[in-house]
Amino acid sequence: MATMLERIRGILSATFINYEDVAEILAVAFTAKKNVILWGPAGHAKSAMVGAVIRGLGIGAETFIQSFGEGLDEAALWGGLDFQKLEDEKILEYHPERSFLASRIAVFEEVFDAPAAVLLALKDTLTAGALRKGAQQFPMTTEVVIGLTNREPQEIADLGPAAQALVERFPLQLRVSWPSYIAADYAAMYEKAPSALNGFTPILAEVIARAVAGGQFVSPRTAMYAREAVIGRAAARGATRVEKEDLSVLRFVPGLEKLGATMATEVEAAMARAAATEALAGFELRLKSVVAEMGDTPIKALQTVKRLTVLEAEAASLAVPDDLVKRRDALRQGVGKKIAEARRRAEDLTRI
Repeated sequence: MATMLERIRGILSATFINYEDVAEILAVAFTAKKNVILWGPAGHAKSAMVGAVIRGLGIGAETFIQSFGEGLDEAALWGGLDFQKLEDEKILEYHPERSFLASRIAVFEEVFDAPAAVLLALKDTLTAGALRKGAQQFPMTTEVVIGLTNREPQEIADLGPAAQALVERFPLQLRVSWPSYIAADYAAMYEKAPSALNGFTPILAEVIARAVAGGQFVSPRTAMYAREAVIGRAAARGATRVEKEDLSVLRFVPGLEKLGATMATEVEAAMARAAATEALAGFELRLKSVVAEMGDTPIKALQTVKRLTVLEAEAASLAVPDDLVKRRDALRQGVGKKIAEARRRAEDLTRI
């Protein structure tokens, strides 16, 4: 039987990249029954990953999801006011059976954005393990609280002892982000979604990565919006295939507006790099095939030398962007070494 960690990894791997730490911390949280905070820059699928895990584990009915924010008050946090009791007995009480307190799992969106009074009340309840408001007592059955936020927990803790005490109620904490934001990262994310870019995946990924390299941060969420916009642009003109012209829509995507003035140049550069990368990958496969067919006779070895010599000349003529020159030259040098090996093999076989 699969472990909790294996199950969560399987769930997240189907849709997300850079999910390993999230899978591990959630597995620990569910197994050890410890509260957890997932924090970090917006647009990195914190909510989406938690939602996928909840659905994948089949615990949706046991999970209470609460959105925090400036409009949240204690009444909403504790399930709403008991208006009947307020009217009949003039007593202010809540409906905690309708709140997160009655669920095994609680997910708090933007947990640190609620008013200070609400956060203080939450801290007291998490500390006591029960709602205690005057005469009203209600035990908390929640085993795991998952807090999601763009704000750093230490930033909240620095606000004072009460805030620090709340943060300490979440002993597991993870910053959710990507280790890098290069074309390969965005392309890997796109490949998790059903293909609809008919060959433009690496080109779109390259355009976005170049924007990042130019100082414009593009979150994974914005990158997915960009993908959807490009596909939508093709559909809007009645096409089922994406073409170069469809990438012009990127100038309407928040965070990518600056691409408008240089879009044509960026797309051409991305297409050139994608074509060169594909050509190099194809060359590597052909080189591997030629070397594998070297054979065990002098004639076959010399035939391999001849084929490798053709590849060497081809490698020298491959046109690639500046950042791929080293890879091309390394390939050419590799072919040269294989030619020398094949010649030595032919000589050795001749002596036998």
